[in-house]
Amino acid sequence: MTTDKDSVLHQQIDLLLQEAQHQKAQFENTTVKCGIIGLSGSGKSSLINAIAGQKIAQVGSTEQTMQAQAYLHHGIEFVDLPGCGTARWPQHSYIDDLALAQYDCFVMVTHTRLYEADLFLYQQITTVLNKPCFIVRNKIDIAIHDEAHDNQLTEAQTLQKVRDSLKAGFTDVLNDEFTGVLNHAGTHPAIHIYLTSARHPGQWDLPCLIDDIAASQQGIKHDRFVAGMAAWSDQALTAKRAVAYKIVSWSAVLSAANGLNPVPLLNISVDAGVLLNMCQQINQVYGLTEAQLQFAQSRQPHLSSTPEFEALKQNIAKWIARYTLTDGVLLALKNIGSSASLKNLSAFLPVVGQLFAAGLGYKLTLVFGEQYVSEAEEMARQVLHSMINREAAA
Repeated sequence: MTTDKDSVLHQQIDLLLQEAQHQKAQFENTTVKCGIIGLSGSGKSSLINAIAGQKIAQVGSTEQTMQAQAYLHHGIEFVDLPGCGTARWPQHSYIDDLALAQYDCFVMVTHTRLYEADLFLYQQITTVLNKPCFIVRNKIDIAIHDEAHDNQLTEAQTLQKVRDSLKAGFTDVLNDEFTGVLNHAGTHPAIHIYLTSARHPGQWDLPCLIDDIAASQQGIKHDRFVAGMAAWSDQALTAKRAVAYKIVSWSAVLSAANGLNPVPLLNISVDAGVLLNMCQQINQVYGLTEAQLQFAQSRQPHLSSTPEFEALKQNIAKWIARYTLTDGVLLALKNIGSSASLKNLSAFLPVVGQLFAAGLGYKLTLVFGEQYVSEAEEMARQVLHSMINREAAA
């Protein structure tokens, strides 16, 4: 016989399940659309790969982009935009022809100098469309080398020279040619300039660029970008933790509510498939997939010759393999469930934990997920610091 109390409890569980399903679907179906502007040879493809933390765009082509070329990477859609002001893409209709109002942000990549089309697009994007646009001078490592060789400038002097030159060009446009044109907030947009090298992603302004693109997005768009972006700094890893915990939260609800797999020696059932998917998502968030690790290693080719990095890669591979099969996940849950610490969690968990009294599935999967995030972040941090230390020693 079902009591009123049981009925209310089932309703609460159904609502929690629906909310978890909604959060998961919203996250996975959200895309951040980022337009990449610049001439061929400016380093657009290499910059896309560096932001993604994986080789998704072919590098080396010197042909000018004639059509918009999209690259989708874990919820971020990078679109290499064709040149503005050509016969195919005239300046006066460029914004509408390419539907730029539908984009979330833009990265304008330069290499040697600014062009009229760059300045026009920057003004249109930041004031008319009111979209964030980040100005990037890529290949700054080459500029530093050339200025040292040709003009005996130090690295600091070269960085200041390039930054001042770019800022002056864009400031003149906003203050002179487009006097009186303001953004929706009634002010001239802030000018963001970043000096980067896709070959050395941990140096100069690339980590800051990625962090600032993420900060320009709100709500679920912010979370989606953070999940898909590369982590070339400790700050980026910290930002990823908050998103990873959200993945753990809805996965814990779904796994407990859809309990199909009994945990050995415990009166608890969970949906191991949900947890396996959770582990894969967290691996991607922290850049621990094989493709992502290969790309990170390609930024520092000499890393492969160090015993320490090879040992780290092997440890990561063993750790990931442990959670690619149902038995591995259930064994981890059994070990957590058998520990005394699980019995003390009730005082610290939200009320939702109490709703899954049958088997404490929610509590168990939540603890497992949080431990998995901590271990993933630590491994990602070791990879990052290995790269930074190698860069410093070079």
